[in-house]
Amino acid sequence: MSLVTAWAASVEDRLAQMHRHHPEADANGDGALTEQEAMDYVVRVTGRRVNRGPVGGPSELLEAFEERSRAGMKYRLMQPPDIDPEAHYPLIVSLHGGGGAGDDNVSQLRWWNGVMAKQEWRRAHPAFVVVPQAVSGGTWGERSQVGDLTNIYIKNMIPAVFELIEALQEELPIDNSRIYVLGSSMGGSGTWNFLQARPGFFAAAIPVCAGRPPDDIAGLTQTPVWSFHGADDPTAPVENSRRMFQKLTAAGGSIKYTELRGIGHNSWIQAFAYEGDDQERGFVTKISGADVDQTADVWDWLFRQRRQDQN
Repeated sequence: MSLVTAWAASVEDRLAQMHRHHPEADANGDGALTEQEAMDYVVRVTGRRVNRGPVGGPSELLEAFEERSRAGMKYRLMQPPDIDPEAHYPLIVSLHGGGGAGDDNVSQLRWWNGVMAKQEWRRAHPAFVVVPQAVSGGTWGERSQVGDLTNIYIKNMIPAVFELIEALQEELPIDNSRIYVLGSSMGGSGTWNFLQARPGFFAAAIPVCAGRPPDDIAGLTQTPVWSFHGADDPTAPVENSRRMFQKLTAAGGSIKYTELRGIGHNSWIQAFAYEGDDQERGFVTKISGADVDQTADVWDWLFRQRRQDQN
């Protein structure tokens, strides 16, 4: 059974379970809970803000990322500035944090997408970049990223994003050996979840200040990872990333972990502009083993990673 089929088969049961425990979520009182009612309820009880707009959204950012949608999911797509008809290009899947959820197809464009939109970045790293938008009440996985909600149906956006990736592979000249996933906060947690959803599919991953990484590391040792976290993060405990580094190191995974002293939850600013350690500032990278790629620049490191089983 495929990931998408398995998820669809469980939706009805999970909605019924939520209805039993939270009948107040049934807005129209018809005795059954729809996905939309469930997601509206999650937004209402958590107070999650949506449609906040892009962080630092100049016209260059909006112009670089084309507005698109597929099967009800909105997304933005940036293409290489000049496409060689004989070439294939990497694909980055960029995952926003909780503030990017909604339906405006703008809020998911975050600070690091602005970095990618700059002409110098695009010339140095020609690539496709897809930025899907989670619906209100949805997330990159099956667990809520806000609070400790139980018996709540969560709209897992991962299957829809994999369907989108497959569609883009059919449409665009994508190098299947160089598909990457990255994100921050909820998107950092989602980065780990995407790796587990399809082990070995991605060539590399960059999870930043992950709020809720997986409890286990099943499927995570097959992909090179560079994880970042601010040491003074008040929102997503830095222990999350410290533990993941320890677990993957012990299991023989390939992971770099950079902890940023004095930095809070907005560690994506340092992570997606990282050019090397700074001992005086307390920006220090640990590696899981001698065979880990120690390239200092985060983007150079990312684009060096390649799946060996793909053409």
